[in-house]
Amino acid sequence: MAVVKSTSDLIHDYFDMDAYPPDPVQARGRLVIATGTVANLATDSTLSQYHLVDLPSSCILHPDTFFDVENDGFAQIVIGTESDTDALVDVLKSAGNTISPIAKGDTNHGKRLWEVLGLASDPGGNIGIWKHAEAAAAAAGSMPFQIHYITA
Repeated sequence: MAVVKSTSDLIHDYFDMDAYPPDPVQARGRLVIATGTVANLATDSTLSQYHLVDLPSSCILHPDTFFDVENDGFAQIVIGTESDTDALVDVLKSAGNTISPIAKGDTNHGKRLWEVLGLASDPGGNIGIWKHAEAAAAAAGSMPFQIHYITA
């Protein structure tokens, strides 16, 4: 087997004029943390929507992102965009008290938000993240969350 010496996508060969420099968000991005809570009433019905946050379409979601669903009023946790209800999360509340849509080293690691959401191209601007009710609430509840993301 050959012995190789190579580089990651964060290293740029400044002598190679055809090589692209590293992505500034990946190489020198800044971490932003959006912290919030969303509440629901026991009377909230199917198709209810809760706008959580707007994020830059080009940001990279960090694995420390979480949704604390332990006290949420719905049995199914469904988080996505306004029109694609389950683009980010679609799990039973019983799957765990804390749910993260990104895991270290998984297939979405290092991808832009628009890619994680399954969009064909970057729409630019901000993308709204929404929680959706696929069934009526079982009880009143709340869902604290933190969305950690990297941006330029």
